[in-house]
Amino acid sequence: MTDQLRFKTRASGRRWSAGVSRCVLPLLMASVALPAAAKNNNAYVANQTGNTVSVIDTASNGVMATVPVGTNPAGVALSPNGKQVYVANLSSDNVSVINVATNTVTATVAVGSSPAAIVITPNGAEAYVANANAGNVSVIDTATNAVTATVAVGDSPSGIAVSHDGAHVYVTNEQDGTVSVINTATNTVAATVAVGNNPFGVTVGPFGKQVYVANFGSNDVSVINTNSNTVTATYPAGNGANAVAVGPLGVRLYVANFNDNTVSVINAINGKTIATVPVGTAPQAEAVSLDGKRLYVANVNSANLSVIDTSNDTVTTTVAVGNSPASVATQPGCL
Repeated sequence: MTDQLRFKTRASGRRWSAGVSRCVLPLLMASVALPAAAKNNNAYVANQTGNTVSVIDTASNGVMATVPVGTNPAGVALSPNGKQVYVANLSSDNVSVINVATNTVTATVAVGSSPAAIVITPNGAEAYVANANAGNVSVIDTATNAVTATVAVGDSPSGIAVSHDGAHVYVTNEQDGTVSVINTATNTVAATVAVGNNPFGVTVGPFGKQVYVANFGSNDVSVINTNSNTVTATYPAGNGANAVAVGPLGVRLYVANFNDNTVSVINAINGKTIATVPVGTAPQAEAVSLDGKRLYVANVNSANLSVIDTSNDTVTTTVAVGNSPASVATQPGCL
């Protein structure tokens, strides 16, 4: 694989689609108006070199539909109400909006150069898109599908996540080893946090007090305190830590190791590795099922998903998808 293709296949949204733990979200956000949620048990997989999105029925682990999108889809996010899927297309510089009822693209939104990751705010009102080559983030109004703001961040923004209250967006800047913290009220950068080498995947802990960053180049996970925007711990992971997800109740972290073909299961409190789970070739992205019982791992070079039972950290099945699955998304729910 060339360096260019490796960058493309490592570009994923994580955000919520990267396996953010959201079990306590309804309690945390009781004062925030949220859209009525339609339960959506499907998983959506962006197949980067296939230019499609696979729709997975998580009950049967079968492919329900394959949706053509833009060129080299790299990031995918499911709206909180479960009705739309947003796909960041790396090489066509746009976002495809999929209606989940019909599994068709209903809108295409032009954004910055090389959109690599995308996240939807908890109220569903905005989509934030990390544009890797442009060094910025596009803000899309989901009601109008218009770009309303562009926020300059660091070098090669590659991963993105949003806080449970929607107040902050966290962007990993792969080439300068930092995380940009965006204030969503003003769409300005409120802080820049130095982390490990080549930060890629990012997710927010269930209580909103920690942000976890997978550092591809230093093979570890940085733990950021969201109150101080400082790194309070660094946990070792496998070779090429590429994505990070939080398991049920925030007790465990799941780190996809791109070069090891494994997922590290890490104690979120003390950073100790509990288990190492073999998966497919070049695990790229992760998402947790709506009920928190399964972790879906997108394996970019074996064109499949590994399904991990989070109760015992074992692979229960493998689902064939399209070429180069680079990102996977499930509905924000109780993990």
